[in-house]
Amino acid sequence: MKLSRPRRPGRALAALAVVAAISALVRGVWVNGVFSKVESGTSGTCQTVANLPGVQDMEAAADRLFLSAGSARGPDARDGIYVLPLSGGSPVKLTGSPKDFHPRGIGLYRTPDTGVLLLYAVNHRTSGRFSIDSFEIKDTGGNAALVAQGTIGGGLLINPQDVAVAGPNQFFVANGTASTNPLIHGLQTYGIIPGGNVLYFNGTTFNQVADGLFGTRSLLLTGDHLIVGGLLSRSLTTYTRIPFTGQLTDEEETLNLSTGPEKLSLDAQGQVLAAGHANLLEWRAAAADHGKRAASQILRVSLINGVPQSKTQVYGDDGSQLAGASVAVAAGNRLFMGSSLDTKLIACSQK
Repeated sequence: MKLSRPRRPGRALAALAVVAAISALVRGVWVNGVFSKVESGTSGTCQTVANLPGVQDMEAAADRLFLSAGSARGPDARDGIYVLPLSGGSPVKLTGSPKDFHPRGIGLYRTPDTGVLLLYAVNHRTSGRFSIDSFEIKDTGGNAALVAQGTIGGGLLINPQDVAVAGPNQFFVANGTASTNPLIHGLQTYGIIPGGNVLYFNGTTFNQVADGLFGTRSLLLTGDHLIVGGLLSRSLTTYTRIPFTGQLTDEEETLNLSTGPEKLSLDAQGQVLAAGHANLLEWRAAAADHGKRAASQILRVSLINGVPQSKTQVYGDDGSQLAGASVAVAAGNRLFMGSSLDTKLIACSQK
């Protein structure tokens, strides 16, 4: 009589598969904030100051607010760069952009020698392809306009979300996901496996300077530090950069947040404003259905020597006032907030 050997290797592999599946499920629940809620409240009064197809990003310069307008739900004929005078008035769309121009993240840079104001934008074309488009902002008779400087593409621009400008024709780019394989892309999109990265354009070519990130959606340069917002790591990761090469050191510091940050900005006091989504399943549902609302959360993060230290909530809403805030910028005594899922630009007074 023959005795069959126990199928130990098979059982071990099955057990490992079960453990891996449970770990993936637990991670997916945590990074997507399935059970997270936002406490509503703000210290000031808020009002709608404009209506746009959606607000992807904002940058303040002097007495103006530059807005990257576009909906996360698809291209719109009104997409483009708008300028809002902080003294009052309505946003005006700037002329000079390409015909197929649907901006996501933007970055401003003023040249130290000539004072020329440059704007760089992630452009998601209707074909699905991406580029980084650069412009000089010209003022003629008090009216600002865009003057095209160049368009940069490349195979490494898989899913770019934001740009941080280090100098003329030198910038960092955040790739939310970096795989074209549908299965791997899906796992990266829901934060099951890492896939985001950071690229640096040195004036000639793109180079990857950081990888293994989760949902890289935002970048912020503060001196010799680059702060990377991870939508799917619910954190801010800070790198030290080498200014002349754009390379990032291996040393990094991470601050965990209660929300998945989408866009970052720096206020006049040198603190970071992070607009984010506590519950990403709720946010994705709102992106797919106009009738659904997603909560908005704005955090203020303190910095010491360019590195995030602690965070406090400065705005929270269940989506009734503003659905799924994408970005917040402090200008003067007001906090401006916008969302790629909402048509309203909100301004709240600050104490």
